[in-house]
Amino acid sequence: MRLSTRIHCSILVICILLNLRLVAQHVVKDSLPAASGYGNALREYHAYMEPEPALYRGSQYVEYGFLLKEGHPYFGEDRMRIGTVWYDGILYENLHLLYDEVKDQVIIPDPERVFKIFLINDEVDGFTIEHHRFLQLRDSLNPSQPRNGFYEQLYTGRISLLKKEIKLITEDLSNSQEGIRRYITTNISYYVRRGETYYPVNNKRSLFYALKDRAKDGRKFIRKNHLKIRGDGKEESLKQVVAWYDGSNN
Repeated sequence: MRLSTRIHCSILVICILLNLRLVAQHVVKDSLPAASGYGNALREYHAYMEPEPALYRGSQYVEYGFLLKEGHPYFGEDRMRIGTVWYDGILYENLHLLYDEVKDQVIIPDPERVFKIFLINDEVDGFTIEHHRFLQLRDSLNPSQPRNGFYEQLYTGRISLLKKEIKLITEDLSNSQEGIRRYITTNISYYVRRGETYYPVNNKRSLFYALKDRAKDGRKFIRKNHLKIRGDGKEESLKQVVAWYDGSNN
């Protein structure tokens, strides 16, 4: 490539990238669909860059060197699924993704699909896997915010409902004939965000504390709709209560 052409192409990429990041500052990342100006710049950028060096900047993902007797470390299914990623201010769509909930890493295949890459956590603002949407919390100065990391957004309106699922590898040495048995355990926590305050909501008492201005009406709503803030129906019940609260305060 001639020097003048190379310089021209470099200037073009820089201009497109600057446009992407400037517009991205005004795009609401909670919703992920791109504004029209951002979408136009995004299409130009993706059309020009192939493969995209800004996407493949993570390190090689290290596979687990042992078998798990039960469970797997990934969100949902033990396979790549279609999703999107907000990465360093740029939206990448139609990617194959895994989310490792043990290591808290977002994983993509390398361009040649020989190995896997985990993205740089500090530069991932959010991602989706199929219809599941995740945001990254990283405001360590907010005393009410839970630990930094990726949280699934179950409901968003004037208030939000977030879910944090953490997987751990547990070792069992009780059966000496089998050696070390490793299996996955899962811990799940829920949070309501009102304004800049986060409330853990893992039972009725904590839920009514988060929604204390409508606690009495909330109890009636739960009884009327036969909701259970425990067991398998807990997540769906929390979504219904939060949606009710959001709608009843219009």
